[in-house]
Formats: sequence, structure tokens, C-alpha cells
Amino acid sequence: MRQKTKEARDFISYMTDKDREIIGFLLYHNQKTFQADSDGGYAASLIARGIIRVACKPGQVFDPSWMPFEIPDYAWTVLEQNRSSFPYKPPSNGETEKHPWAIHWKV
Repeated sequence: MRQKTKEARDFISYMTDKDREIIGFLLYHNQKTFQADSDGGYAASLIARGIIRVACKPGQVFDPSWMPFEIPDYAWTVLEQNRSSFPYKPPSNGETEKHPWAIHWKV
């Protein structure tokens, strides 16, 4: 677990603006889990690095367009300790908040 924690901490400086936006959103909302398309959308690089992982149990049935994902405890701790690296600006009154990992279907 120490190695995974170190890898998560070391990766922070290499995150893209989109990676930081996703993590900032999740930290702001104190949200360790979310649902997205099975490819993870814009969170794909975070999934590849183990910062985010699929949250399905063996044999669990799920909708591929609404797959559960989670931030593992070791990564959540590291991200919380580095919260200042993940700024988040909530939408103004009247604006709809969008999930930063979701890729619009027109893209």
C-alpha cells in the first residue's frame, strides 16, 4: 500500500488541468464515488494510474453507460492532504453543475 500511496502522491505534479478539475470536484463535494460511461470519460488517465478504479464487485450487474467508479482510500488520503493542488469553483447561482469526467455526446 505504501508504494501505491507514493505513486499517487508523485503523480499529482503530472496531472492535467482536466485531472485536477475532476479531483477538485470530487474533493469539494466530499464524493469518493461517481458513475460514468464504462470508459471513464475524461477520468481515463486517472483510472489508468489507479487514482480512480471501477467499483463493481465480481458478478455485479451494471449498466455500461452508468458504471460505478471510486477513489480508493489510499488515494483519497493523499488527495485530501494535497487539496490545495485541486482548486474548484462551483457554478454561479442558476448555472447547472456539470460532471467534469463526462464527455458530451457531441464531442
